[in-house]
Amino acid sequence: MRKVRQRPARTLPVAILDALLAGAAAVRRLARRVARPLRRRSDRLMMGAIVAAMVAMVGTAIVVVTLLRTPDGFAPLGVAPPPTVEVEVDDGDGVDDATGSATPPAASPLPPSPTPSRAAPRSRPERPTPPPALPPPLAARYATEDVTLLNYTASVIISNPGPGPATGWRLTITLPRTTQSVGAVDGAEASRDGATWTFVPAPATSQVPARGSVQVRFRVDGALIDGEPTACTINDRPCQA
Repeated sequence: MRKVRQRPARTLPVAILDALLAGAAAVRRLARRVARPLRRRSDRLMMGAIVAAMVAMVGTAIVVVTLLRTPDGFAPLGVAPPPTVEVEVDDGDGVDDATGSATPPAASPLPPSPTPSRAAPRSRPERPTPPPALPPPLAARYATEDVTLLNYTASVIISNPGPGPATGWRLTITLPRTTQSVGAVDGAEASRDGATWTFVPAPATSQVPARGSVQVRFRVDGALIDGEPTACTINDRPCQA
């Protein structure tokens, strides 16, 4: 009994290659039939075209077979993966641990540039506050009244020209001789130092009103001849006659 040998099953690339070769053979036979009645020149052109077509078909078949046999050899184009960086892990035991791979961190975005702020307007320097004006000094006017052979009466008007009241004053009278004395003082209290007498305000005259005045009266005994005061001051300023 005769054994029948079975042909192995053809793969898809082999079947495509056989079909391309069969087609090339058929084109060649057709070209020979058509080229016989043509002239030699046309025959050369036709043969060149046929040869070019055959080369193109064979090349196409080789490319198709290669792609079908090694489909994994052609990786799709894409972005290359980021490089891995080896990182040594140290747990403090003095032994080198295994190195691992880590993807480098993405670059942090730059902080926005600060917007320039408008310069604050310069403030004008404050002018220094002038010190308060001193009140105008007090004035005094001396006058002699009721002159007799043994004494006379003196009157001193103390005035305040300022807009506010003035508190406290000192009136000084110097007599020509120490034998003279002062008595009957009204509107002040008197004290003596030789021939100089000092008068300070009484409670009723301690404050001189604004643009007003107070009066001090006293009697000088032992006047006789040339008994008028030789000096008179109010707060160390000369009195007016």
